[in-house]
Amino acid sequence: MDDALNNMFEDEAMMKSRKVIVWGQDDLLSWAVNFFLTARKDWEVLSFSSDLGIDFLIRQVEDLRPDVVVVYQTKCVNSARMLMQLFYTRPELTMITVDPQENTMEVYNKKQILVKRVSDLISVVEGQYHPVH
Repeated sequence: MDDALNNMFEDEAMMKSRKVIVWGQDDLLSWAVNFFLTARKDWEVLSFSSDLGIDFLIRQVEDLRPDVVVVYQTKCVNSARMLMQLFYTRPELTMITVDPQENTMEVYNKKQILVKRVSDLISVVEGQYHPVH
């Protein structure tokens, strides 16, 4: 019985493999993004209103340690300070900004790459770098 209980807890822990924070306005777009993200059973999705401010978001990232943060581009989200603070807090973080006006998104993540050949640098600039493990 103990083994079955331990397996159940391990399975549940593995299901929540990704933690995502969605930070934006309380509107239809926010609802839709949350709907699609929460459909994945292996993701834990937490939503916060952008009305709470950037400092609130930074504290949540520090406390909750998400893998991904999705934010909606607004005049305050276009701040380089916020991006730098979030990456300082969580270097492995992936940040996605969504611009509903332009129907685009931008993906930011900090990567550290060991350069072994000059071609590594060239391939990163070209967007073609695929690390070999």
